[in-house]
Amino acid sequence: MTHHFSRRTALRSAALAAGVGAAASACTTPRPTSTGVGTEGASTPPRHEVVVRDDGGAVVLSPTGDPTLAATRAVLSLATAVVVSSTEPTALGAAEAAARALGLPLLMPDPGLVEELDRLTTRTVLRYGTAQAVGDLGSREVLEGTAVPDLPDLPGLPRPADSGSAVVLLAAAGPLPAALGPLVHLTGATPRTVDDVDPRRDEGTRTALRALPSAPVLAVGEDFGDDDRFDTRLRTAREATDLPGGGLLPFPGRRMVALYGHPQTRALGMLGEQGPAAAAVRTTKLAAEFTPLSKEKVVPAFELIATVASGSAMPDGSYSRKTPVEELLPYVEAAEDAGAYVVLDLQPGRTDFLTQAKLYESLLRRPWVGLALDPEWRLRPDQKHLEQIGSVGIDEVNEVGAWLAELVRTHDLPPKVLTLHQFRTSMVRERDRLDTSLDEVQWLVHVDGQGGQSAKQATWRALQKDLPEGVWLGWKNFEDEDSPMLTPEQTMEQVEPTPWFISYQ
Repeated sequence: MTHHFSRRTALRSAALAAGVGAAASACTTPRPTSTGVGTEGASTPPRHEVVVRDDGGAVVLSPTGDPTLAATRAVLSLATAVVVSSTEPTALGAAEAAARALGLPLLMPDPGLVEELDRLTTRTVLRYGTAQAVGDLGSREVLEGTAVPDLPDLPGLPRPADSGSAVVLLAAAGPLPAALGPLVHLTGATPRTVDDVDPRRDEGTRTALRALPSAPVLAVGEDFGDDDRFDTRLRTAREATDLPGGGLLPFPGRRMVALYGHPQTRALGMLGEQGPAAAAVRTTKLAAEFTPLSKEKVVPAFELIATVASGSAMPDGSYSRKTPVEELLPYVEAAEDAGAYVVLDLQPGRTDFLTQAKLYESLLRRPWVGLALDPEWRLRPDQKHLEQIGSVGIDEVNEVGAWLAELVRTHDLPPKVLTLHQFRTSMVRERDRLDTSLDEVQWLVHVDGQGGQSAKQATWRALQKDLPEGVWLGWKNFEDEDSPMLTPEQTMEQVEPTPWFISYQ
């Protein structure tokens, strides 16, 4: 809801004569009036108002320099009267006091000042500092400010009755920049110092944002990042569905314990050994075994094979059998009902990962469904499964990441787990170029070695070398191939660092 801060008042003729001069006669903008129908020169008193935006604008402000123009663009849609001050300390101090007393925004000299005053449809400027120091104000009424303003024609505009119409976040404890104080004051906002500059992770920030779903947001401090990224994070914090166990980022907010397999066969893993509902019960019980062993919350998961490597060519030549969405959907829905996450696993054969990922876009639009790429089953045109171990170049991997990130942004989803299965360094070529800058996905390297535990540990250590920063780690326990398979206690104690995604096949 837009909040109007208005008082129907007339500028005293004496004040106009003293401070406006020729500027008033040059003003061409029609004046709103107390009746709402007045025009320039009408006898009815002018109506002064400040209107806060209600479309969720956001801006990151540096604590140094002049933040006021960017702030007013983010917070206000209209201000028919403003205070403008030079940067000289005495003038600025008096201007801040006047702006607070009158309930008006305070702006500073800037090459874009006139353009911003035009956007705000400002008619009256209360100026502090010399005309030369303040600079051009365009064709509008200018009143010379005094140290203690006494202008009954511009009384304090009423503040909203609710708890505030903006959200103001501070990256570090300390006062707001002086010039921002009046703007924050007139919105009724209470600045909050955040523990985490990412609003998707800071629970207090998320609560404040959701209480004011369309309020503009000011973030003061360079640590919040650039405007575009911050704005996307804000939208996620406001709109996205929580993940199982709460929160929006998969890690480090939770540890996942999953059954791996295909719904149509027992041969490919534990997941296919029972129907959807029974599989959900089984993975929930398995996750519960890890709960007392983990400082982080443990949630159940499925790793569901969506495309299966085949020994012969499919009609499209791909050597990959594609499971229809309608066959996977019962497992996805059973997982959702049980509070479990789902990862769709791709074994693409001679096609590429992105082509196959797009086949399952309808499932990936669901907030609790992530993606896994299995390079062991990514073949060159002259290769066949089980004759060679497949591999993938990093450009193809990054292409999938960029596509999935755009899907997350477009549909206001929580960030997704994007897994790379690996048991040899050669399986992902140039892995050091993995694009970990994407805010919408969390990469996880899932180490799939099997056999004796000493060999598995050697693989685990080897694949951590040169691991790009920001990549999480997963571990797989094989029921039949490991000798022996680790217990939950052994998995948590002997695998270092402790994996964030633990699957069972």
